[in-house]
Amino acid sequence: MLLDNIISYLNQLFNPKKASNWDHVGFQFEYKKLNNINISKVLVCLDLTNDCLEFAISNQIQLIITRHPFIFNELKLEKKNPNKKQMIKKLNKHKILVFSIHTNYDSSIKQNLLEILNKKLKINSFKKYGKDKESNLLYLDQKISVNDLINDLKEIFSLNQIRLNSNISLDTKIKDFYLTSGSGASTMIENMLKDCTFITGEVKWDQWIYANSNNVNLIEIGHYAENHFIDDLKNKLQIKFKDIKIFSYDIKNQFIEK
Repeated sequence: MLLDNIISYLNQLFNPKKASNWDHVGFQFEYKKLNNINISKVLVCLDLTNDCLEFAISNQIQLIITRHPFIFNELKLEKKNPNKKQMIKKLNKHKILVFSIHTNYDSSIKQNLLEILNKKLKINSFKKYGKDKESNLLYLDQKISVNDLINDLKEIFSLNQIRLNSNISLDTKIKDFYLTSGSGASTMIENMLKDCTFITGEVKWDQWIYANSNNVNLIEIGHYAENHFIDDLKNKLQIKFKDIKIFSYDIKNQFIEK
């Protein structure tokens, strides 16, 4: 299958123009002569780690699709990471392309977030929210307690632990909540939210303080909760391109609690 066909399909689902202006989506390097490249093996992952790259090399992968950009800053800054510098050399040596779908995945209604939430929660409706439509405001069929919501989130995203703000009201019954993947608590502050329930992947210290001061039930589920991206992309690609072999790689959670 031609590379152009794969990228065109992905861009239709997750429009790069819908990415945040600070983001680095799409091809992670300035490649030359991409026209008419034939792709037979694709790898989907959350992040491109060294172990993931070794897996790609051993399986002769030609295209890696990541959730989080491999290159966020100028290349000379990225190369200050000794491991990443070596990884870039390996990518070039083995002629492996890297393509990232990040905030344009968040803003798209064609991702599978609603589908996986509905396995446990009864979602009545939802709408995209935030300046870049990076967040989701979800409405439930019936009220549930914040504590029940937390337990459901653990099951949905296979989480052992969740962090909560110290003033959270676990017994409060709610019928709607916000969910923003990644480091999304800035959306809560930018929109001056209060008296609500807000779920995101990563929370900074000042954002915990904001939540405690504004009656927000703030729930941090971690970046690994975004791992549903892997199965979502793999399934979509397998259905669309039956002549391509699609691999997936789970980098696992990158920290432990002690």
